[in-house]
Amino acid sequence: MGPGSPARAAETMAGHGALTLVPTFVVVAVDATGMGIILPLLPFYSQRLGATPFLLGALISAYAVCQLIAGPVVGILSDRYGRRKVLLVSQIGTLAGFVLLALAGNLALVFLARIIDGLTSGNISVAHAYAAEHSAPATRKQALGMTSGAIGTGLLLGPALSSLLVHYGQTAPVWAAAALSLISVVATIALLPPDHPASEPLYQHRVPEPTLTRSLFGMHYAWRLLGLLIVFFFVNSMFLSQIGLFLSARFSWDGRAFGARELGWIFAYAGFINMVVQGLLMTRVNLIASDRSIVMAAFACMTLGFAGLGAENNVGLLVVNLTLIIVGTMFARSTLTAELSRSTAINRQGMIMGLNQSLMSGANISAPLLSGALIGHRLFVPWALVMAAIAAVGAALAGQLLDTQRAR
Repeated sequence: MGPGSPARAAETMAGHGALTLVPTFVVVAVDATGMGIILPLLPFYSQRLGATPFLLGALISAYAVCQLIAGPVVGILSDRYGRRKVLLVSQIGTLAGFVLLALAGNLALVFLARIIDGLTSGNISVAHAYAAEHSAPATRKQALGMTSGAIGTGLLLGPALSSLLVHYGQTAPVWAAAALSLISVVATIALLPPDHPASEPLYQHRVPEPTLTRSLFGMHYAWRLLGLLIVFFFVNSMFLSQIGLFLSARFSWDGRAFGARELGWIFAYAGFINMVVQGLLMTRVNLIASDRSIVMAAFACMTLGFAGLGAENNVGLLVVNLTLIIVGTMFARSTLTAELSRSTAINRQGMIMGLNQSLMSGANISAPLLSGALIGHRLFVPWALVMAAIAAVGAALAGQLLDTQRAR
């Protein structure tokens, strides 16, 4: 095979793509660190301004409504005008949202800050599309795993920083998140090379532009994956939206109820597990198990973890149950996202990831409201058991909807 052959060119471009993903990792990790700072803080920050559990759910739902509107638009715009430009706009919106959140003196401004962030959101979906576009189909899962690893790094560092900075006041972590968001904007400008959506890698098949509507109705396997992702997003949103208030009501450390600091360390632990899963376990598990088996096992782990949350309020068992939930979540999200990417042509990655984000947003609208109503009425055990039941449904659906073929 000659040096100018398409296969050799594809191999060279794949290697170049791997190098291109290094700055992508840096950008996403910095961005995720900013988000990680906010996650454990938001429930208590909002509660200080008078939010009830239901209003906290409504706050998350408002952000999700904006994501639902913006998700497909952001994805399609990134397909048309390039990932880097759209990623920059998204990051600037996140920066503006964080600054307004830091300045917020009432719940109305907190809602406005989250709405601005939601309307310009798309950092993760665009980053996933960027990673998919700069990798060969054979290495797509590893590329998306690298992006997920960057998110895990951010979710390890961010909550840990939040736990340390909260001692200097509840706005200190928010300003730190805003500063990191600004660094993320600068890193995108400095590190990510301008992409050209019209360029056509030799190893990747591109769908002609006029077939957008036909491709939407024709991607049968992708719709099955998206249906399964709805179940995952719903139960994950129920868990994340109220875990802070659940732990505060049910657990204590050194004689005081769990607060922003303890929740920050839990999110940092989740980030550490993410890094272990992506860096050490994912590749090894893929060698011995099919995607269908992995997703079924992941949902089963989540089922056991959620059921355990409702059964006990012992801190030692809490760590075990959270580990089951986090490991299951990481495997399910990474595997389903990679499978979704492989099911779609390369110049539809922005569209499919935007659609994925919209479905996540749809789940994030309803799930926090249900979750907030249960926690608000102190129905802690039913809250945990409802999530366990939904995760069990996810395991059953994975067995029916996912292909037995490991490579698509």
